[in-house]
Amino acid sequence: MDYNKMTATVKGTTEDGEDFTEVVRFTLLPPDKGTSYYGTGCYMRAVTPYHPHLVDVRYERTTDIEILADRWIKSFYGKNAKEVIKEFPAECRR
Repeated sequence: MDYNKMTATVKGTTEDGEDFTEVVRFTLLPPDKGTSYYGTGCYMRAVTPYHPHLVDVRYERTTDIEILADRWIKSFYGKNAKEVIKEFPAECRR
């Protein structure tokens, strides 16, 4: 997969038992061309409704945004995430 943007709708339950739905936007940030870097050189931006997160994915052994986003969601939301709906921008589906 060569996509670098993805949106995920995360549905789940808080520790207090309240249902939540959040939309998270992911963007893979490749390294600048012509620069030296470690691992893949990539970072990923994960923007939640509350604030952005810059995620170091240089050593994740992949640049597949879907895999990276899945790992981040599992780490950030844990067992509170019950359903994840992933979407790619229209320009990626052509």
